[in-house]
Amino acid sequence: MPPFYNQPSFARHLDAHGISWRWYSSDVGTLRMTDELYCLGHHDKFAYFTTTGLPWKARLNWRVQADIPTFLEDAAAGTLPSVSWIDPSFGNFNPLGVLQNDDHPPADIKNGQDLVLAVYHAVATGPQWDKTLLVIFYDEHGGFFDHVPPPAAKDDDLKMFGRYGVRVPAIIVSPWVPPRSVSKTLFDHTSVIKTILLRFCGEDLERGDRRDRLAGWLRAGHPHYLGRRVAHANDLGELLTNPTPRPAPAHDGLIAAASARAEESDGAHVEERTPDRRHSTDLQRDMAAAARVLKGRGHPAGRP
Repeated sequence: MPPFYNQPSFARHLDAHGISWRWYSSDVGTLRMTDELYCLGHHDKFAYFTTTGLPWKARLNWRVQADIPTFLEDAAAGTLPSVSWIDPSFGNFNPLGVLQNDDHPPADIKNGQDLVLAVYHAVATGPQWDKTLLVIFYDEHGGFFDHVPPPAAKDDDLKMFGRYGVRVPAIIVSPWVPPRSVSKTLFDHTSVIKTILLRFCGEDLERGDRRDRLAGWLRAGHPHYLGRRVAHANDLGELLTNPTPRPAPAHDGLIAAASARAEESDGAHVEERTPDRRHSTDLQRDMAAAARVLKGRGHPAGRP
């Protein structure tokens, strides 16, 4: 039952400092299931990734619509907030019928890569490209063997979280990153949080004294100190070493490439089936159950 974890998220720090952010998804935004503060309401902070469906194919000739903004519309209009978080489609039971593209079995990994391509195309062809840092990463290693032993990690609970896990892939996309470069710095998932806080509210990385912490706990919706793991994480800023931003790829070239892929895809026979809820995965059942619970608590239909 949501929230699954009820842990104060880094989004509280952004709100406390007036930093714009939005959570884009196809299902109910996962932030609603982890932080009680955002479980209901805050509708301006949550939006759909698209209302036209995936795959992207030849939709690079996007025309901005009014109504409810989506990620693709915000990217095209240059109105993306300071921080944007994109959830894939997890359960295949979302109201827009977007195919599952989260790379969890039994999803087709081509749909997951189509999502990544759609995000890249959207930001690369949008007016905010020169100040974009796109972070593409996974939360699991996919079961592949890793020959590198996980090193020790700094944390507030060393007995429970004093060691990193196996490595996961990550791609950093920005006009400020040199092309075809590889970093050997140890990053982890909290590096994303560290980078965001360092950019917009760096003072929140410092832990206040006991009186400040107590006062913070007594304020509803207050941001919490995010711990040693975040404070000691390496941030992604060291990767942005280009003296000037690289220009985005030619818009016409992206359209031509997308159209070619669309024709190739359309020429292949793909059997599309309606998801069978009887054979859903645990993740899909949890997502569907969470959506039902939130709806029962007053979350309106048709909202992420």
